[in-house]
Amino acid sequence: MIKADKILIRSPNWVGDVVMATPAFRSIRNNFPSAEISIILKPYVKQILKDSPWFDNFIEYGNKVKLLGKNYRKLAKELKNEKYDLGFIFPNSFSSAMLFWMANVNRRIGYIRDARGWMLTDGVEREMEDGKFKPAYMADFYLKLCETTGCPPEESRLELFTSEESENRLSAILAKQNMPEKEFLILVNPGAAYGSSKCWTAKGFAETIDELNNRLDCNILLVTGPGEIEPANDIEKAAKTDTINLANENITLDLLKPLIKRCSLLLTVDSGPRHFAVAFNRPVVTLMGPTDPRYTETGYETGRVIRLDVDCGPCHKKTCPTDHKCMRDIRPETVAEACVELLTVRG
Repeated sequence: MIKADKILIRSPNWVGDVVMATPAFRSIRNNFPSAEISIILKPYVKQILKDSPWFDNFIEYGNKVKLLGKNYRKLAKELKNEKYDLGFIFPNSFSSAMLFWMANVNRRIGYIRDARGWMLTDGVEREMEDGKFKPAYMADFYLKLCETTGCPPEESRLELFTSEESENRLSAILAKQNMPEKEFLILVNPGAAYGSSKCWTAKGFAETIDELNNRLDCNILLVTGPGEIEPANDIEKAAKTDTINLANENITLDLLKPLIKRCSLLLTVDSGPRHFAVAFNRPVVTLMGPTDPRYTETGYETGRVIRLDVDCGPCHKKTCPTDHKCMRDIRPETVAEACVELLTVRG
């Protein structure tokens, strides 16, 4: 195995990908227990990882750090002064590899793509299928980078941590809602930062909520990310059931972790919170439209993926150019039944 005293990691950017990278983060720490491990990440990503035991230093990478711009060159120089022995580049971007190359990280490990292979000392080829990259579960995809250094195979179980501080802040927010005592706490997450192609209709969510309320003794909470207040409000207005709308409570990612950890079930589209549920072993029903399920399929998930086979999918487009039938045609009764079945089996 490669020897290293100082390790630098470039984190993924998408929330779900960050969670699916946690087995690789765990593997790096377990196999380099005495190394100083630093991770470069977006500020919101830090909210997901700050409570974990794997990192010694967090280096925030803001939106103003553009390829070869002044801040980019400054960061590269600062990193070069640290003299890192080993670097793991999780994103597939050209800019992430260029940063590690400019920082003169001694061993640079990443996937070969986007004309960046020459900047990697240990480039990893992706498997191909019909002339395209073969879809693979992202946790295994990231773990393969670790195995390149000689790390033994690691289980792809996702893992997240919460702090006492975030638990207490969440408790204060929930206390204001005066929730009645109910058997189940169902969390509904309708938004997706990826794009509108992953989103379901307000009417579909509302009818599902009404059906769940008719069949279960439950509190139903709506939660969204920044800038997604309108979808939650539309669902609240369309539903006949009284819901608890947390969209205006600024549920940041560090608060979303303990919220999902406490819920009986999460109903979500194919977005980051789904993987929070997997990490905390909470039941989850996922509505999947334009994406290939092989990127997110795992035996560690307690849940149901509801997906329609359509002739135009999976397209991976952020906005649908046609009629969005992959999501539009999902039936509320199908979704409600999946939720009830999971809660019944779990109970």
